[in-house]
Amino acid sequence: MRSTSSDSTNLDLLRSIAVLCVVANHLWDTAMGKTGRMGSDISWHIGQLGVSMFFVHTALVLMWSLERQKETGVSMFRVFYIRRLFRIYPLSIFCVLFVFLVLPEHWAVPTLLANLSLTQNLVYKPDMIYVLWSLPLEVQMYLLLPFIFLFCRPRPLLWVFVIWVASIPLALAQHALCPRFDVFSYAPNFLGGIIAWKLLRGRVKQLSAWLWIPAIPLVSTVWLVSSRQHNMWYRWAFGLALGLAIPFFADISWHWLRRTAQTIAKYSYGIYLTHTTILWFAFTYLASHNRTVQWTALILLLAAVPVIVYHTIEAPMVALGKRWSKVRRAPASAPKTITIEDACLVPE
Repeated sequence: MRSTSSDSTNLDLLRSIAVLCVVANHLWDTAMGKTGRMGSDISWHIGQLGVSMFFVHTALVLMWSLERQKETGVSMFRVFYIRRLFRIYPLSIFCVLFVFLVLPEHWAVPTLLANLSLTQNLVYKPDMIYVLWSLPLEVQMYLLLPFIFLFCRPRPLLWVFVIWVASIPLALAQHALCPRFDVFSYAPNFLGGIIAWKLLRGRVKQLSAWLWIPAIPLVSTVWLVSSRQHNMWYRWAFGLALGLAIPFFADISWHWLRRTAQTIAKYSYGIYLTHTTILWFAFTYLASHNRTVQWTALILLLAAVPVIVYHTIEAPMVALGKRWSKVRRAPASAPKTITIEDACLVPE
């Protein structure tokens, strides 16, 4: 597998499957209805599977980003945080304000401010967009990733496993000690991506590329067999299993799959943030229309809206973040900064 996120079909495919799992979850619950507990549980598991994939993927590509950045000291943190801020917040702020101004639901100002700042879990405010629950976890994990990177980079893989094992009791104790910091409950998921990063820095014998396709559902069974009530151990085990699996498959080279996966992955953040509002419009706002009108609106908007918000908000703000992160007070003789590679999110 190549050591960059931008040309890895395997990771693009993983990210595409992740966002499609989340959409499938909400499409089933909104359009098809929750047909009994079994249907609801299955769709919930599929949606949570997608989020767990996002967490592993995000940690891996951000480790690559920090590695390629070549910055040191305070400068490394400054560049990383500026890039992440411009990557995550502009589109999420737009979507929250759109929901606040357009949807027929009253939101208190403290709830709006919490959603704009992605701090809902810290101040116990509801999510104005259902999928927004995962973004505070990602943002809070971003604060820790540079420290984890600096600790793990010079050390052998064994140390990452030590951190993963140590994160389990912390995750178990987190809810009882301080429910606000539920990012620690998901830390073992993110650490799966860091294990993949460390493995990819070494030499691993890779299996045939096409095996990556059945490997994804096979590894996913680790999570899918969990119960909805007691699932965190399965969630952590899935993150570890996926992180261990990623490095052992050669990168898929099929052109058609590469293009498809790249396209979906490119617009995945917009798909993730906008699809529940699109579902509301298609099946609630247009409830008086027949199913043909509803499904046509759904398909057209799902295809168009993520592309529009990417080119008008997401991509320009990412570019602005790159420019701002290059501004630094340094002597004229200072070496040119190697830019940090952008990793797609949420949660990427």
